Amino acid sequence: MDALQRAARASVARICGFYCLGVLLIMAALSFDPASSFRTGAMLAITLSAVLVYKAWIMPNGKHDGDDAWALIKGQDSSGQDPNRMQSDALRTAYHEYSKRAMVIALGLWFVSVVASISD
Repeated sequence: MDALQRAARASVARICGFYCLGVLLIMAALSFDPASSFRTGAMLAITLSAVLVYKAWIMPNGKHDGDDAWALIKGQDSSGQDPNRMQSDALRTAYHEYSKRAMVIALGLWFVSVVASISD
């Protein structure tokens, strides 16, 4: 189960990494106004957190063919447990974990935007 959780975390981390790259590019484009840049970054991080919570909420219990995590557990002995259920639980946990991290980052960016707007 530990390998499955690592694969699920890696899959969600990859998704979040590409999203964060886009957020950083948008923030860099708005760098002429730091308060606006950090405020936009905070709103986009909140959006990421909301999408991850939504994905965890609608996570199906059906068959997952083609995921990275599915390929990892396909050849392993599941010790009587349903592999689809194991993968759904692992992905759900990873979505919630990264949603919390995105919210902490959003709060940090929001705080920096408030400080930047006060200092102007």
